[in-house]
Amino acid sequence: MSLTQGTDELLQTLISGCIVLDPPSQKRFYAHFYGYAFNICNRYVSREEEAIEVINDGFLKIFTEIRQFQPRYESIENSLKGWIRRIFINTAIDHVRKEKHRPLLINDQVEAFGDLQVPASGLERLSHKELLELITRLTPAYRMVFNLYVIDGYTHEEIGRMLNISIGTSKSNLAKARINLQKMILNKQTQFEIHGQRAL
Repeated sequence: MSLTQGTDELLQTLISGCIVLDPPSQKRFYAHFYGYAFNICNRYVSREEEAIEVINDGFLKIFTEIRQFQPRYESIENSLKGWIRRIFINTAIDHVRKEKHRPLLINDQVEAFGDLQVPASGLERLSHKELLELITRLTPAYRMVFNLYVIDGYTHEEIGRMLNISIGTSKSNLAKARINLQKMILNKQTQFEIHGQRAL
């Protein structure tokens, strides 16, 4: 039996247990997907405490709706990840919207910004963790669209429906998110170079 087959059999057992609200099954399911959920939710909110709140809300929705889950791929784990990813993203969107008490949009006209242009040396000096930290410093509207489009692969049409904004606003927010990230990365690169020179 392959590792994937073993994992899928375990998950199928846990799903069956979660459907009948079996606490040990829910606990093991939660533990299995917690890290995956954290990586998703932490990108959409500003603080780790918020991410944990979103995670817990998301798992409550999952346990309520899990009987509706239908595998879309041969691997149950991959199917589950796709299914719960959508739940956690939507839960994060609802959380940010509720916390900010305002729609997730910026009513500006679309501006013709190009793609993010950062010297390769600047990106190479940033770890994956540092890049994610910069993303969390974006405003909620910019962070939301950047995550949905660049990282999670949604189209502007899909983002517009999810956030109740126009396609033009989605494109505008993405462009401005890229500009803000560019400034933050270049600023971080400048600080690195200054500190490096002082160390010489």
